Amino acid sequence: MTLREQDVLRSITGLTRIRLETWIQRGWVMPTRSESGYIYTEIDIARCNLIRELEDELEIDHEALPVVLSLLDQLYGLRRELRVIIRAIEKQPRDVRSQILDLIQQKPEDE
Repeated sequence: MTLREQDVLRSITGLTRIRLETWIQRGWVMPTRSESGYIYTEIDIARCNLIRELEDELEIDHEALPVVLSLLDQLYGLRRELRVIIRAIEKQPRDVRSQILDLIQQKPEDE
């Protein structure tokens, strides 16, 4: 599903055109640019909602917000990578999965 700017502005409480343009200029939201304007995906909408909540509800300022967004992006990236690893493990034979589970449950030697 893709939306145009006016749809995004209507769907997110407290979001103005100027505010959205600021987020785009700062690279916090990266919609696709077309001849008729920006096109927003569901991920863009979710990111706009997140930024609005961080600013309005958690009162994170414009200096701290890029750090918070970067950390969240890293977290989501790691979660995606972990899902890939889990899918790869699930495709392994039962004995290999058991060995991996045993290794995970062992205490690291340096602790």
